[in-house]
Amino acid sequence: MPSVDSKDHRSRRSRRDGDSQVSNVSPLRVSGSPFSMKTVGIGVLVVCLICSWQFILLTRHVDQPEPHGTIGQNAVNEAMWRYIGVHEANLSSMAYQQRDIAHVLGELGEELKRQHKELRLVEEQMHVQGNGRGADDFSAQLQLEDKRLAHLQRSINQIAQQTSASILPAQQRWERDLEKERPRPPPVPERPGERPPPQVDGISGNFPKEWLERFSHEELMASAEEAEKWREGAKKTVLHAWNGYKQKAWGEDELKPTSGQKGRTWAKCGLQILDALSTIYLMGLTEQFDEATKWVEESLQFDYVGMVSFFEITIRALGGLASAHSLSGREIFLTKAKELADKMMPAFDRETGFPATQVNLQTGQGAKGWYAGTVLSEAGTVQLEFRYISQQTGDPKYAEMADKSMRSIIRASGGRGLVPWGLSRQGAPRAINQHITFGAMGDSYYEYLLKMYLQTDSTEPEWKEAWERAMREMMQRLVLKTQGGLTYVAEEQSGQVKHKMDHLACFVGGMLVYGARQLPASQVDKAWEPAAAGITETCYQMYHRQPSHLAPECVTLVPNGAEGNDMTIWQNAAHYLLRPEAAEAIFYMFYYTGDPKYRRMAGEIYEAIEQHTRTTYGYSAVRDVRQANPQMRDEMETFFLAETMKYLYLTFLPNPREVLDLNEFVFTTEAHPLRVFRKGGQAVPSNLRGNR
Repeated sequence: MPSVDSKDHRSRRSRRDGDSQVSNVSPLRVSGSPFSMKTVGIGVLVVCLICSWQFILLTRHVDQPEPHGTIGQNAVNEAMWRYIGVHEANLSSMAYQQRDIAHVLGELGEELKRQHKELRLVEEQMHVQGNGRGADDFSAQLQLEDKRLAHLQRSINQIAQQTSASILPAQQRWERDLEKERPRPPPVPERPGERPPPQVDGISGNFPKEWLERFSHEELMASAEEAEKWREGAKKTVLHAWNGYKQKAWGEDELKPTSGQKGRTWAKCGLQILDALSTIYLMGLTEQFDEATKWVEESLQFDYVGMVSFFEITIRALGGLASAHSLSGREIFLTKAKELADKMMPAFDRETGFPATQVNLQTGQGAKGWYAGTVLSEAGTVQLEFRYISQQTGDPKYAEMADKSMRSIIRASGGRGLVPWGLSRQGAPRAINQHITFGAMGDSYYEYLLKMYLQTDSTEPEWKEAWERAMREMMQRLVLKTQGGLTYVAEEQSGQVKHKMDHLACFVGGMLVYGARQLPASQVDKAWEPAAAGITETCYQMYHRQPSHLAPECVTLVPNGAEGNDMTIWQNAAHYLLRPEAAEAIFYMFYYTGDPKYRRMAGEIYEAIEQHTRTTYGYSAVRDVRQANPQMRDEMETFFLAETMKYLYLTFLPNPREVLDLNEFVFTTEAHPLRVFRKGGQAVPSNLRGNR
C-alpha cells in the first residue's frame, strides 16, 4: 500500500476545509482521504482470507499415501528429506506474508485513526457553522460512521492478535526444529593488518608454565640448544628446495627434484608457491615471501583448461592463499582466494552440499572421479578453507555450502560416530560401503569436526558433539595395543577389525592431544592424551625400525607380537612420499608437553630426510625404506614444504608458541594456519577456553 504523509495530509486538509461548505462533505468518504469505508472493509476481508489460507498451509500435512507394499528405509529417508524442504519453503513463504500482513494491518489502523480525526474535525466545523435540521441529520450520520470505524478498528486489532498468537509461534517452533539445517555464517572480525614474517633470534628462555611443571628450566634450555642445529638446518632445507624450484620450475605446480624438470600439472597455478606460502612466512624468510607475493600479484591465474581435483585444490591452493592472508594480512591473498572459491562454488551439489570430485575452473562444471560415490575425506575436508572466505568477505555462501556438506555426512552416519568412507552422491545422504578408516579416504573428516568447532571459538557445538561420538567409538573399537606395547589405530571392514595402519593415520596422535588440551577439562576423556602419546610413539617407530630411518606408507601391526616383532610393512608398501603425519603428531605432543624426547624424534626424522632424500634441486620420495640407501623416485609433493618441514621446524623452535599460538590459529589438514573467528573480533582469554 502507498505510504501516507500524515503531517502534510492534515495541513492540506485544514487549508481546504476552511473554504468549503459542510453540505459538500460526503458521509461515505471524507474529502482528501485515500480510503473509502468500502475500501477499508474490503481490506479487512482480504486480510481475513490471507490469514485463513496461512493457517491451512501451516496445519496441513504433507504426508503422501504409502504405495502398496513396504517402503525401504532409503525411500523413507528421501521422502522425509523432501518433506522437510517443503515445510521449510512454506514457512519461508509465510514469514514474508506475515510481514506483509503486519504492514497492511498497520496501514489500516493508521487510516482508521485518520478517519476518526477527520470526523471529529467535520463535527466541530458543523457546530461552528450552525445547528439546522440538515446539520443534525448529518451529525447523526457522522456518529453512525464513527461507530462503524470503531467496530472496524476492533476487528483489525482482533485479527492482528490472532495472527500473532497462531501463525508466528508455529513458525518459530518450526524454525527452532530446523535450526541445525540452516548454515550460520561465522562472525566477521576486523581484517588483519599487514604483519611481517616472525624472526627468531636465539633462545629467549621463556617456556610455557605447563612445561616447567614437568621439566626444569635447565632441561628445557639444554633441549632448545640441542635443537638449534636442526632448526637452522630445516630453514636451509626449505631454501634449497625453494631455490631449486625457482631455478627449474618457477610458476609450475611441481618440480621433479632429481631431473630438474617440471612435475605433474594440477591446475597450472604455481601450486608449489601457494602451498609453501605459510611455511616460508613462519620461518621468517622475508625475501622469499615477498617474491612469492609478487608472483601472486602479477602471474597467478585460475584458467586451466581441464578438470582439477576439488579436494587437492582446496587444501593446497585455497588453503595456502587463505593462510597467507591470515598470517600476513596482505589483501592480494584474500582477493585471489575469493576468486578461486568463486570458480569452485558451482561444483557443490545444491541438495547435499557434497563437492564434485573434479571441477573445471573455467566453467565451474563438476564431474565424478575414479569413485562413483562421494569420498568421506573429500566431502569433509573443505570446510575450514571456505568458512574463512565467508568470515573475511562477509558473504555467507561459501560457509553455507561447506557446512551443508558436513551436515550431510553427519546425517548419513545415522547417529553413529564412525562413518564409512564411501557415501552416496545423489539422493538422501547415506553410506554405500562398510569400510571405516582413519587412513586414506577417511582421515581428515574427523580432524575437521574438531577444528570447525575451535575455528569459530567454540560456538558451534554440533561439530564437537559429532567429533566426541567418533572418538568414543574409535577408542572402543579401533585403538588397540600390541603385546610389545605399540598403540595403533586399526581399520574396520564389514565389522571385522583389520590391523593395518597408514602413515596418514598418524595424525590421530596430534588430534587427540589437541582435543585434550583445547577443550574444557570437564569435556575431556582422560584416555585421549595417553592414547595420543602411544600412537605418536608407534609412528616414530615406523621410522626408527627401518634401516633408512624413513617410514613406509603402511604397516601391519601384530597384536600378539613381542617388542620389536609387532610391526611389519603392509603388502610391500615400502615407499616413502615425504609425508608429514608423524611429524605432525610429534609437533602437537611437543607443543603441549615440552618433552625433549619429541624434539629428538623430530631430529632423527629430519636427519634421515636430509641424508636419504636430498637431490640437486630439492628432496625426493624414495622407493623402499628397507634399504640403507633407498632409490629415489624423482617426486616431490608440494606438501613436503607445506607440512612436513613446517611441523619439523616448529618443533625445533625453543618455544613454538612465540611464533604460532594454537589458541589463536587452527591448522588446516595441509598445515595452513587460519585465525580463530572471534565474536566481535575480541580474543577470549586462554584460561577460559579450555585445558591448555
